[in-house]
Amino acid sequence: MPQLLRPARLALLAASLALATLAAAAEAQGNGPIRQLLRQRAGGGSGGGGAAVEGLQLVTLTHAGQERSYYAALPPGGGAGLPVVMVFHGGEGDGTHAALASGLGTRVAAGELVALYPNAGGDQWNDGRAETQTGRDDVGFAIAVLADAARRYGIDPARAFAAGISNGGLFTQRLACEASGTFAAYGVIAATMPADLSRSCDPAAPAPMIFFNGTDDRLMPFGGGEIASAPLLGLGVGGTVLSAEGTRGFWARQDSCGGASREALADSTSDGTEVRLVRYECSGGAALAFYIIEGGGHNWPGSDVGGGRRLAGTISRDVDATAEMLAFFRRFGL
Repeated sequence: MPQLLRPARLALLAASLALATLAAAAEAQGNGPIRQLLRQRAGGGSGGGGAAVEGLQLVTLTHAGQERSYYAALPPGGGAGLPVVMVFHGGEGDGTHAALASGLGTRVAAGELVALYPNAGGDQWNDGRAETQTGRDDVGFAIAVLADAARRYGIDPARAFAAGISNGGLFTQRLACEASGTFAAYGVIAATMPADLSRSCDPAAPAPMIFFNGTDDRLMPFGGGEIASAPLLGLGVGGTVLSAEGTRGFWARQDSCGGASREALADSTSDGTEVRLVRYECSGGAALAFYIIEGGGHNWPGSDVGGGRRLAGTISRDVDATAEMLAFFRRFGL
């Protein structure tokens, strides 16, 4: 007698099939290679190269014997004494996609901050999942990028903040676990906590964090479980994550937080999404904020770019993740 699939397995299968079907359709229609398609989804970008984002400087450095790189965006007056926000792209993407999705360019142009967009040394950041364990020292690389930018541009390394989307959001949590003295606060978009990382995470200090998770995310399951992938097509690597609720509980325990406060944000658009906010005040002056986007997909809320509704789902216009994240970071020195 055939074994019935559980609802979570059915959802995972549907998402994986959507990945495969959409990629195959793009190939058949001559819309570019499969990896390019995934980059649009995972990094939140348009699929273009560095030339697609004006004002980015490509910087190379050697770390752990390997040549690595990052993109830097600086105000017209330079970066001396300014805070820095480091944004990590999704799997199969690069720093240009993180720049497009986050929309930090206007803040950089206004002289508010310097933005750095590191490039993963391969297709994925080494984010704590067993599936991404390559032996590559990505945590050390992120710290090296910050030190390099301090030497080159004079940024204030004491006011450094980390953010990431998808695989980059998973990796941002690894930084909170293993480099909590390096960054003042963290922003996580379209990602929950890697199950493997949750078993080893032991931050040296409370980590202020802000999260944005869509309930209709077909790739990074809101309810936890297996990340959607299509390995035979080179799409993603899979792995298991905690649910959004489990992630909240995990970080509330890590940061020794008090009780949660909850509120519903104004439903100001007719995009089919609604946003709820859960907040915690925590030990050592830390705080947690979790934006739950009902009907939201796998994307950067409020962004003008994304991977296409069919795969990545609806981009909510009821919350601007970049604006809310920067407001949260200002509590911690931005």
